[in-house]
Amino acid sequence: MASWEQFVITHGWKAWAYDLAAVLGQSVQEIERVRSTGACTQLRTTKRFAELFTLWHGRQPTDDEWPMPFRYQRRGTYEWQPPELALLAGLVGQLGVADIAKVLTSRLRTRTNDPEAERTPTAVQNQIGRIGLQSKDVLGGLTTADAGRDVGALSVVQQAIRSGQLSTINIGPRRVVPFDIWERWKAKRTLPPQGYVRLSTLRTPLAIRSDKLSEYARMGYVPTAIRCNTYGAKGPSTQFGTWYIDEKLAVELVAARRAGRPMPWHGKPLIDNLRKTFQLWEERKHPPTCKTCIEIWGEVGVPRSFDDYLKHYPPLAHGAKRHLTRPWDPGLTLAEVALQAACDIERVHRAVDCGMLSVSVESGEQYVSRTDATKWISRKCPNGESDESWISVETACKQYLFADAELRGFIAQGVLPSKVGTAGAARGVVYVARHQCGQLRERIGFTEEQAAQRIGVTIERFRVLVDGVNWRKAEGIPLVTIQAVIKRLESRAGYTLEEAAAELGTTVEWIKARRDDGTIKIAKAKWDRRRLYVTAPMLERLRQALAAPTYRDQLSEDWLSLSDAAYEAGVSTTTLCKWGDCKELDRRISTTGWRYHREAVRAKARSYWKSVRFHRATPPAWLQAELN
Repeated sequence: MASWEQFVITHGWKAWAYDLAAVLGQSVQEIERVRSTGACTQLRTTKRFAELFTLWHGRQPTDDEWPMPFRYQRRGTYEWQPPELALLAGLVGQLGVADIAKVLTSRLRTRTNDPEAERTPTAVQNQIGRIGLQSKDVLGGLTTADAGRDVGALSVVQQAIRSGQLSTINIGPRRVVPFDIWERWKAKRTLPPQGYVRLSTLRTPLAIRSDKLSEYARMGYVPTAIRCNTYGAKGPSTQFGTWYIDEKLAVELVAARRAGRPMPWHGKPLIDNLRKTFQLWEERKHPPTCKTCIEIWGEVGVPRSFDDYLKHYPPLAHGAKRHLTRPWDPGLTLAEVALQAACDIERVHRAVDCGMLSVSVESGEQYVSRTDATKWISRKCPNGESDESWISVETACKQYLFADAELRGFIAQGVLPSKVGTAGAARGVVYVARHQCGQLRERIGFTEEQAAQRIGVTIERFRVLVDGVNWRKAEGIPLVTIQAVIKRLESRAGYTLEEAAAELGTTVEWIKARRDDGTIKIAKAKWDRRRLYVTAPMLERLRQALAAPTYRDQLSEDWLSLSDAAYEAGVSTTTLCKWGDCKELDRRISTTGWRYHREAVRAKARSYWKSVRFHRATPPAWLQAELN
């Protein structure tokens, strides 16, 4: 017997004839002929090619000594051999599944000389799982998702990649950061000091919805705030870092916010807004002849740089800021005013000469502001020749609260147009333009003493009334503010208690009693908390209560509310309401709803718990004590 035949008899039990033929250099038919004799030794395990090769040659096979992969005819695929699996394991983590499939397909076609041979991505993915690996595993680095978990925020990693701080390589569909690059980047990150908390955690306690806190910190308006490029800390971060502040200061800020005290950044200019307004102001800068701009900038003059702009722009009034950034419009020419007013231009010229219209001169052309033109047209285009357009100095002093010497001083300076009567009782009487006098008073405003005198109240009372009428606390109190205060003083929000009692024919004490029992609510004026009044709906409630009085008994503490009674009986509120609706439980109405007497509730509970069908339900504690 040949040695290869003895080898088949000894080690060939149930081994693949294809493997034995490759090891022994015989044909498959010869191998089957020997095994068909039935002389093969029965073995506990079947030997495969690598083990058979080692037993025959005394060493492990090399990759080139493996036979061509066996082709399964029914499936049309080739077997996976250990050399191919080793190559697959080495490629996992360096290439994607699709790229691995291309490499293995090329190798398989070379080994088998079969141009149709193929390793599909699905087959590769399944084989990766069988050998205990995962396709998402990578070698030599971290995926962006793993890096994000390492630093606590994926957005930080993505921002660092976009800005070029982190370079990556592609492994299949995944972006991988090499370990050495990752460690160098982490070394540049800084951690906050001990006892500091993230500034963004104060947004909700401080009632700030936007991301303004970081802007305030960037401008230095948040004390102790420092910026750290953190990693491994809970919460998100940004490519610009995250702001932290001292924990003690954070507690103080929250306490100040709840107490209504101002925050450190209140009233401070925002640099981003100032840059935008500076750009807008430069684009729309008015000509040097603009009188309003000259008055706004004052003695300091027009800013020459952004730093100069930062010093003088923030303290300006809101109206002045709007004027500076508004597109330049000198107004309407006299011809345009005449066209808009549907009158002849001579009437406009006479109105200008008599002071009825104020004009400004730009490049030798007279202009009327659109506001003045609209007001002049609304006054039916007065030309200053009618008596209604003029009032005496005495009348002007009374109506607009000027001192006689003050008003005559304005006339002498040419600020206020005037004329002297020449006929009848008006002979020698000095008259001033009514509209210009009102505009002058509007422009210079009132002092507190003058305003209180005009309204007819004390200064202290005026200060209470003026609170809340949107007065910007300028040097002079404008006339519109005085008019608003007068309207507020004369306004009628409802009925006083005395007026309501007289209207209903009852007493003030009865109305106060209805307030105490909850029938009505008495309101207070916002501008004077001492002023109590009854609104029209509340007056109607009083009228109904007077027509149909209800007498309520004073219920003792034994009369329980709905929730308390349900807890006392050990049932739901729905069950208790059903008892009351079915007249199984006595109840009384009160100002706060139905009331149930404690003893009646307990009596009903005793009968209920004797026949309750819920076996796992627990009776109330007092009932358990009685049963025990």
